[in-house]
Amino acid sequence: MKHQNNLIEPRFLLSAVALAVLTLANGAFAQDAPMQRVEVTGSSIKRLASENALPLTTIKSEDLVNRGLTTMSEVAVALTVATTNEPVGGGGSGTMINMRGLNTNRTLVLLNGRRLANEALGASSVNVDVIPMAAIDRVEVLRDGASALYGTDAIAGVVNFITKKSVNGVTVSANGVKPEASGGGSQKRLAIVAGKGSLADDGWNIYTAFDIQRRDSLLQRDRPNITDPDKLLSLGGTPFTSNTSGGSASPANFTIYRNGRSANITGNPYFAAGCVSPFSVQTTVPSTRTNANGGKTCITDPAYYPELLPEAQQATLYTKGSLAHGEGKVLTVELQLAKSYIDASDAPQPFGANTDYDRLTASRQPLMMTRASKWYPGGSGGVPAVAGLNGEDLALTWSLDELGAVTNHDEQLNHRVVVADEGMVAGWDYRAGVSYAYSQRNIGFKDNFVRTPGLYAGVANGTLNPFGPQDATGLAYLESISADGQDYRKADVRYYGGDVNFSRTLMDLKGGALGLAVGADWHRETFEESVNMLANEVTYKVSGTPGANPSGSRRVAGMYAELDAPVTKELNLNVAIRGDHFSDFGSTFNPKASFRYQPMKEVMLRGTVSRGFRAPTLPELYGTPRQLVPSSANWDDPLLCPSATPGVPGTGTLTTDPRFASLNLDATRVCNTRLTTLTGANPDLEPEKAKTITVGLVVEPFKNFVASVDFWKIDMKGTIAQISEDTIFGNVDQYNDLFVRNPDGTLQYITKTRLNMGGLRTQGIDLNLSYVYPTSNWGRFGASLDGTFTDKYEGQNEVGGAWNDSVGKNGALSTAATSANTYIFKWKHQARVNWSYGPFFAQLTQQYASSYEDTNALATQKPGQPFYNVIDPYRVYNLSTSWKFSPNVKVGFGVNNLFDEDPPLSNQRLSSRVVFARNVAKPIGRVYTLRADYTF
Repeated sequence: MKHQNNLIEPRFLLSAVALAVLTLANGAFAQDAPMQRVEVTGSSIKRLASENALPLTTIKSEDLVNRGLTTMSEVAVALTVATTNEPVGGGGSGTMINMRGLNTNRTLVLLNGRRLANEALGASSVNVDVIPMAAIDRVEVLRDGASALYGTDAIAGVVNFITKKSVNGVTVSANGVKPEASGGGSQKRLAIVAGKGSLADDGWNIYTAFDIQRRDSLLQRDRPNITDPDKLLSLGGTPFTSNTSGGSASPANFTIYRNGRSANITGNPYFAAGCVSPFSVQTTVPSTRTNANGGKTCITDPAYYPELLPEAQQATLYTKGSLAHGEGKVLTVELQLAKSYIDASDAPQPFGANTDYDRLTASRQPLMMTRASKWYPGGSGGVPAVAGLNGEDLALTWSLDELGAVTNHDEQLNHRVVVADEGMVAGWDYRAGVSYAYSQRNIGFKDNFVRTPGLYAGVANGTLNPFGPQDATGLAYLESISADGQDYRKADVRYYGGDVNFSRTLMDLKGGALGLAVGADWHRETFEESVNMLANEVTYKVSGTPGANPSGSRRVAGMYAELDAPVTKELNLNVAIRGDHFSDFGSTFNPKASFRYQPMKEVMLRGTVSRGFRAPTLPELYGTPRQLVPSSANWDDPLLCPSATPGVPGTGTLTTDPRFASLNLDATRVCNTRLTTLTGANPDLEPEKAKTITVGLVVEPFKNFVASVDFWKIDMKGTIAQISEDTIFGNVDQYNDLFVRNPDGTLQYITKTRLNMGGLRTQGIDLNLSYVYPTSNWGRFGASLDGTFTDKYEGQNEVGGAWNDSVGKNGALSTAATSANTYIFKWKHQARVNWSYGPFFAQLTQQYASSYEDTNALATQKPGQPFYNVIDPYRVYNLSTSWKFSPNVKVGFGVNNLFDEDPPLSNQRLSSRVVFARNVAKPIGRVYTLRADYTF
């Protein structure tokens, strides 16, 4: 679909502005800077770093080491302006930076000022795990919008990872992270950086950085403090050994079927023997059912299989060659190769549950066993008889524990090559380059997966025994239907780009030389995804549409101009304008203006105002086709199973409305069950628009102490989001139009595709303090604090709708601003104190997140109710030390989570029994870190 957004003809306007300024420049003369000028993130004009007026935070590589950060994931978490999406609990996309809580697709991540290929499946955000940490010189974080220079999607800010200019020599670094508690979670890292040549003396330099790291899996059962049943009860959960319907288990549970319908009679032939520990445990089904064998069934122990941290490995290779040519000109070539994988394990495949029904037949065929099978209770296979069974067909719920936990393999490849040249010609600083980047993601079945149709057939014909260990024939049959080692989903993203920038100083103003930059860039991005038909056979947690191959492409061309005017020695003004033309959305024009006013050495005022424009990502427009899938949780159909509290599943009752009497409704299909939803891409989406304002004060009241306070405000319109199921069922009257029904009143589906919602507005304050106290006898002492206070985070679910503030509580938008399990903290900071004395360095860091309301989804978890939960403020202290034994050898030791602080309790995942707040804490506990660096 062709979209047009012709706000103005920016190409003509920019061309006119550029021509006028260039004409002015030709009559001016270049100003020789007495000190080296550098390009900083947020501006295309080289200047002294001390002159920067933007809210920019710079973290040098040595600071990363001193903080005890060993991975890019930890670096991302250390940014207080970010709510970082980490691969915790099995996520395969990697680590993505979410500044201001505006979602990862509104934060622009750069490497040396240029874009990388996005993670392939989402195709909207950069996985920072692919960035070569061993080669990083510094990280620059621009905390305001930068759409006028870098592109329209930099609404929340920019994070620019900058590599070393040159390396001469060889440095080998080794890191180890070991949890104090037993179990998994250990990490290992090895990095080698080797370079040769000097740009100043030899006119060339080339270096390579190789970085490999691995994290071991950590299972939930290795942290019993997180799965303590008493903690579950304190949050409002229920013991899984009582009043819990026997779900998929080993041995299988059964429900008697008569005349093709459930008779609501359940049981398990091995309940009396204690089920099969540790895989499953005893449970009693609710008394509303008629019971066979005493109504006693088994249930998979929910604390046995879940994984808190998946096994992960990353390897990056980065090579940079630089060649001086002519006076002040440098040609560089960068090559980056990265490969990573996450192997996430989970409970064995369940069969006979909703996860199978929709993918097998539209009628939701259960996993059935007839009396013809020798494994029928009381039959020749030796399965114990069950009193009350008279040879009726049995519908089974079976967990294939005999094979063990399943493991998905999620692999990412990320390659990038850049050829760039910079220098000075005819009084102009120039920078030009071309780049190509490629990202691929492959997802497959690694261990213990079988094809569902084959398993159903094996149970039906008596080959497989769902009630006990398989015989030789059954084992051979399971091997024959295995799906292990095969990929089922693949996606790739390609990025082709070119850019050129010219900057120089013009005539003198009262405060210095007028600076000008003009530039242009062009890029083309493509994405393609495929899900093969194997996914249609292995139905366990497979996303995407089997047989579909969604794809899309886009071309974006932009021009920009920037003027930097030191009006007086005290006042500096900066104005930038940018026009972009999208092949699928037409043209847009976005300006930015900033000022810096320093009436005295000790005080500086600064501020910016800018506009942003984010086109929908290619997957949002053209990705996974619209498809009908089960809802993510159980719900009551508001029409056919009405409830006074539809937002609380299981509180509805089957309708007695005579209009539906002829439907012969089954409560199991409309009450407390998985309903059908419509998900997928939406080619009718429109772009988002944004305005950003920042105003700041920087003071240096005395030597070595600097404090800055920056107010920021972001207003967005047309926010692209997907309404969460919690939001829909929390107000079914408001969202009644999302329930699409058949003529007879039965539910066809609930619309959950991405939509342009209303607006989003957020504001707050960034606070930065830094003090250094040097002494003549005791070394140097330092203290610093970086904090963010969020005063407002309001969103609308539709244009003109009510504004809902999400600071300190659950958000309402599930794929944009916030999600059901993402929180915006009122206050978040990192505070550090350090001491350096000769070769010794020590630093203590406090990470702090303020209190917030928990998910509180149940009726008993509302304000005033006994299980209403509020997460207390969470503090973690990390200690890192280092000793430089010689110019060649440096050793560091540290303790993260120094006081072994347990993660705070959360009720956001009661059903899975993972009851800790994943968004503020890791489950690993106290860990010890060791690092050694050797330079040849």
